[in-house]
Amino acid sequence: MSLGGSRARPAARLRRGALVAGLMCLGLAAPAAAQQQPVATPAQTIDGPTSGLASPASLGLSVARDGTGGLVYLNQAGGGTHVFVSRLAGGSFQPPVQIDASLPGPSSQPVIAAGNGGLLLVGFVNAGVLYAAEAPPGGGALGRPAALASGAANPAISISNAGKAYLAFTLADGTGTDVRAAYFWQNKWALEPSALNASTGDNAGSGAGRPAVVAAGDGVGIVAWGELGGIYTRRVWGTSPSVAVEQADGPLPGCTELSADEPAVGAGGDSSYVQVAFHEQLSCAGQTSSRVLMNRLRGSAYDGLTQPDGLSGPSTDGADDPRIAIGEYGGGLVTSQRTLTHALVGAELNDNGSLGATGQLDTAPGTSPPWGVPAMAGLYSHLVAWQQDPGSTGTPEIRLRYAPGRDPLGPEVVLSSPVQGPAAAGQGLAAAGDSYGDAAVVWVQGSAGAEQIMAAQLYQPPGGFAVPARRQYVRTSRPTLTWPAPREPWGPVHFALSLDGVMVVHTDATSAQSPTPIGDGPHSYQLTATNPAGQQSQSGVGSLFVDTTPPVAGLTLSGVKEIKRRIQARLAYGDLPPSGQPSTYASGVASVTLRWGDGTQSQIKRGVTRVAHSYARPGHYSVTITVSDKAGNITRATVKLKIKKPKPKPKPGKPGSHHGPRQGGGARA
Repeated sequence: MSLGGSRARPAARLRRGALVAGLMCLGLAAPAAAQQQPVATPAQTIDGPTSGLASPASLGLSVARDGTGGLVYLNQAGGGTHVFVSRLAGGSFQPPVQIDASLPGPSSQPVIAAGNGGLLLVGFVNAGVLYAAEAPPGGGALGRPAALASGAANPAISISNAGKAYLAFTLADGTGTDVRAAYFWQNKWALEPSALNASTGDNAGSGAGRPAVVAAGDGVGIVAWGELGGIYTRRVWGTSPSVAVEQADGPLPGCTELSADEPAVGAGGDSSYVQVAFHEQLSCAGQTSSRVLMNRLRGSAYDGLTQPDGLSGPSTDGADDPRIAIGEYGGGLVTSQRTLTHALVGAELNDNGSLGATGQLDTAPGTSPPWGVPAMAGLYSHLVAWQQDPGSTGTPEIRLRYAPGRDPLGPEVVLSSPVQGPAAAGQGLAAAGDSYGDAAVVWVQGSAGAEQIMAAQLYQPPGGFAVPARRQYVRTSRPTLTWPAPREPWGPVHFALSLDGVMVVHTDATSAQSPTPIGDGPHSYQLTATNPAGQQSQSGVGSLFVDTTPPVAGLTLSGVKEIKRRIQARLAYGDLPPSGQPSTYASGVASVTLRWGDGTQSQIKRGVTRVAHSYARPGHYSVTITVSDKAGNITRATVKLKIKKPKPKPKPGKPGSHHGPRQGGGARA
């Protein structure tokens, strides 16, 4: 998905006409993961009210897939117009910071692109010099701006999901302007070696032909620009431009092309498919017509003109202000606005950028241009934001429609509040989203001299999260429970912990201790996650067992206390509940170990109460039984004994060594 391109908004056109009736209701891009209509938080003020905003404020907004990003705009500081950036970090827009304070004179034409991990690139022009400033991944501050090219103007920037970025711009060459590009990768900028435009000595990329650029997901850049009244494109691989320059514009059947400008370019993950939309002036049957046309570059050749503005045949109404948002697989949205009725029109893009249904996106008539901006919010989901101006009957306001996945665009949602005054989208309006389906819209609002930069964030519900499936045993009456954080790029997520169906703790952390003691025995718990938009997700029900009562253990020894003689150990053990409670309130014996004191031990199987052992050497020994329950409570009992050598047996006497009294006598022969 290409996220984060930004460019200056073209001026409103003067030609107007009537809206063709019967446009189809637009049904648009399905998420890789299930997404739904997001919920918006109340709009917040990023800057102002102030009389210092530039006119236009040149708002640029970029959000990376992981939800980091930033907002760039122009405001007065030190007597001149300067560049300010508000980082989108931790789910919140940070206080704006001036990034060109080190440069003399005013700045203009800021652009911004955000990459994953907090990578942020900002380009702008100061005194005719193109500068770039970057913040590396990790959320560090934006560095000091570095000069890239002198005599530059009209920058446009885009970054791929892998962090490869292209910055296109025009450069004065003495006889006109050339279209040039710079490539960013691994914290370094490098200029393309030569001009990209088709010929020299003209004003390529100037005025309404200012360059547009997109970084495809495969790292290839595609630059589009106006030159000699036509629209041209060229691919760039890093700092190596393609040898081919393709022309996208041309006449419709029965018409003559007068000029083409305002290019917009989009690509998904595959740079082989590129959609280029542009504004074209045609002469058809003697009538001049203002149209928005489109052509798909497939490989090295264009397929042929298509008409995403929904106009057909002669019409007094016209179209201008082409915009493109394309996701990873080429699906997305092309928008344009009618020059007379100010209707906002959109055309669906299917996979690989093929043109789908076309229809009117706003439902109420407007009295001024809507300045619609499409944006992606996931691989498929997308949105469109615009200004609805009812004229004298109301206050101009910012509205939005969101298409979750391949579902149709949802209902109109009003993002602005009349409390801040009338919306001023002509001064600046931008939108962007992350890969989860969250989105942000920023705009200028307020009466002259009291303008504000406003931002609304739209949230998907927090992702699902689970507690352990197995029962957790604890040996404290005030247990501390931990849980994983659900996926929520912006947050912060607030958690509510329920114990036995009663809400007991509210916290922003991913762990909590029971505020009051709970009794021994089984308990249940559940967590509810809530994001800043009030959307919720719940964990499953977890099982908790509290056992504060240690097990019991007894040990008696019997037998001859001599070496190589069997010593019998009689064991008594168990896990009892608290007094007066049923046996089910005890967690149960988990292990029994008998240590004989001579370095050997016996692991006792449950139910065994007798075990024997013999000692090889005499000495004093401590025999210990250790009983632990499932909650981790431990009880020990020790008996000491002395093992001796056996007593020596008496030695028997020698034969003839003992003489008793002579008994009787014998007679002599």
